[in-house]
Amino acid sequence: MLKVGFMDYANVYPIFHYIQNMENVQFLKSYPSNLNIAIRDKVIDISPSSSIEFIRNYEQYNIIPLSISSIGKVKSVLIISNYPIDELDGKKIYLTNESNTSTILARIVLERFHNIKPIYIKDRDDKDIYAEVIIGDSALKEYYLPSSKNIIDLGDEWYKSTSLPFVFGLWIMNKEIVKNPNLNNFIDTVIEISKKDKIENLKFIDKYIDFGITKEQMLQYWDTIDYNFTDDHIKGLELFYKYAYELDETYGNKLVDIKPFIYQYK
Repeated sequence: MLKVGFMDYANVYPIFHYIQNMENVQFLKSYPSNLNIAIRDKVIDISPSSSIEFIRNYEQYNIIPLSISSIGKVKSVLIISNYPIDELDGKKIYLTNESNTSTILARIVLERFHNIKPIYIKDRDDKDIYAEVIIGDSALKEYYLPSSKNIIDLGDEWYKSTSLPFVFGLWIMNKEIVKNPNLNNFIDTVIEISKKDKIENLKFIDKYIDFGITKEQMLQYWDTIDYNFTDDHIKGLELFYKYAYELDETYGNKLVDIKPFIYQYK
């Protein structure tokens, strides 16, 4: 039996729709940040996880050659505000507790790319919040049905400054499960599903259009999400880790070469 983390967000649901009833697989559904803890503590064996989790505990993991990425706009990882970005210096910004990678990316975008240093807070009830980092389906709704005057797409900001994909999520596994007899079949299945034509997502699109988002917008979003893990994705990930290290967000780990950690399952 494989124990697998289930991240119930639209960006990865096109995979989970097809694998959630697989034999010999048990799923744990939660937020990315909680799945990070679960795989770190070996409650689960394998999971799509925040990219930052790998660098923080890289000796424990192998990477499955699959990602949750964007090349340009991502539409579901945003900073929202009623103020322009240049007015956020020294102001309070709420950081979601759902994803570690997205909050670090927000810091990189603000501090490195825009030379802005806000005050980061975890209390969403603070009355002096000027902006929020939001992710997932709630961010997707905000992108298409905005309630804020200013929306900063963090995937787009990354690409404009680096010309590289941004890897929001990695599929990682604890190293000791390499002898699990179900592992290679699971990986084969997930990678094959990741290559499906996005038009097949119409089979379950009704799960999302209750938001008020149209079918066309959902298909556009799924076209935005990239599951590849090419050399450019690796370069983007290594650059993210470099910047995260400089922000003291990697637990002191400074990993230069990711390729030796990619699981060779064939």
